[in-house]
Amino acid sequence: MLSMGNTPIFVADCLGIDISTIYCYRSLYLEGGLDKLLENRYRGYQGLLNIFQIESLKQELRTHLYTDAKQVSQWVKDTFEVTYTPQGMADLLNRIGFSYKKTTEVPCEADPLKQKLFVEALSKILQEKEEGDVVYFAGGVHPTHNSRSTYAWIEKGKEFQQPTVSGRDRLNINGLLNAYDVTDVIALDCECVNAESTKELYELALKKHPNAKNIYIISDNARYYHNKELQNWVEDNRIKQIFLASILSKPQFNRALVEILRKKGNQYGFLSEQDRIPRCYKEFL
Repeated sequence: MLSMGNTPIFVADCLGIDISTIYCYRSLYLEGGLDKLLENRYRGYQGLLNIFQIESLKQELRTHLYTDAKQVSQWVKDTFEVTYTPQGMADLLNRIGFSYKKTTEVPCEADPLKQKLFVEALSKILQEKEEGDVVYFAGGVHPTHNSRSTYAWIEKGKEFQQPTVSGRDRLNINGLLNAYDVTDVIALDCECVNAESTKELYELALKKHPNAKNIYIISDNARYYHNKELQNWVEDNRIKQIFLASILSKPQFNRALVEILRKKGNQYGFLSEQDRIPRCYKEFL
């Protein structure tokens, strides 16, 4: 545009940029042509590690456990002779896709092959089940009878005291969770999770699904599930008991339910009488 006789002010107004920028671009062009004008001199910070070192760090973190950023910084220093502060390393780890979280517990004796065979057998059973059949996961939970400290909006410099009890007493909840509808929960508040309460729980399932030809119940290998009287009763009813292979862990919904109950219980504040606890939990269940 300048070569066409236009003034720098006119060009700046047309392009919406400062007039000094026009003079700067003109000088660069006269100095080295288009190559000089288009030269990228503003490159972002690439970090202290190159892409190959980053990949090596990722592989190290995938195969070894580091519990804090300081340990990772030490490994990087020993391996690449590059120094990071713990905070700098934490920023790097977040940037490359890692977060600080708890490890996942798995049974140390787990056998992948046996797990695969069990899952295949279970899948076949579920695929061949008749229309209208119901599938439940069974499990017992034992939340502690106590309030827990939690986060809330509290005046700065002040404390909001929350009374607690000894926490020695526990609730006993025997339950079933529908494998295809997680909103379908059958829960039984009982004195003890045993064969007797399990039979009572199964009876609730039979009553809830009178038209189901079969009710499949998948459980772990707790002793009360193998009770002879319970198994004899199961054989005479529409219940089809399926036991998890011994190398498989318990269904994780047990832990999730306990955590939900704890959070729900905190909303009620301090509950000193044990018989009040089941009532507030039943409102949730």
